[in-house]
Amino acid sequence: MKNLSITLFVLTLFFSVESATAGHFGSNRQSMLEFSLSARDYNSNLNEVDFGNRSSFDNAKFSIGVNHWTTAFSAMTFSIAAMDVTDNVYYNEFGIYGTKSTIVPMFFGSRFYMTDINGVMPINPYFAISGGPVLGVNNYKDYGDVVYFEDDVYLTFGGYVGGGVDIMFGQRTTVGLQAGYNFYADFSEYIGERKNYSGAEIGLSLGFLFGNNNEQSSRRNSKKRVRKF
Repeated sequence: MKNLSITLFVLTLFFSVESATAGHFGSNRQSMLEFSLSARDYNSNLNEVDFGNRSSFDNAKFSIGVNHWTTAFSAMTFSIAAMDVTDNVYYNEFGIYGTKSTIVPMFFGSRFYMTDINGVMPINPYFAISGGPVLGVNNYKDYGDVVYFEDDVYLTFGGYVGGGVDIMFGQRTTVGLQAGYNFYADFSEYIGERKNYSGAEIGLSLGFLFGNNNEQSSRRNSKKRVRKF
């Protein structure tokens, strides 16, 4: 899994560079702020995913990301996510003791759309690849005679491969559906109950477009000139 995660990370860097150099940033100034909520499954194999099991797809992940279109068919992406993998509280004669473990992926990548984002199609399917560092945080809290806090932070790397569809509502809002698989290398220590949190995910997203798109503006201006004639 470690070699696969490193390979995916290298491929992500390659595709990101290709996406950035494929188009001129001056002609595609449109970006999107995207909020996503996904359900995660931590089984090591896709064929172990059980949609009818409460323990499968029951770990929520919230992420916020920025996508910038470099061409009409591709965008560079950055996202940061957080998901609590354990959250336990214990009571004893000395007070209250709690543990909480969180995974924080920070991924750079690319999206490759199958339709022209500047076109009139309201439904835009895409393929996505991303990768980068993944933080694992073990937080300990002891509410005894003396309140004690401790955070242990560990680092690994991972990647994501998947796809989805963005549905336009107006000119500035999108609602999306995505699904994919996360490949993580093992942490050096246990984060909660595991060292590896690779697994599938499905989710919904809400996006807000901002910036100017010169191609769309030129099309509107052309229509105005045609109307004058």
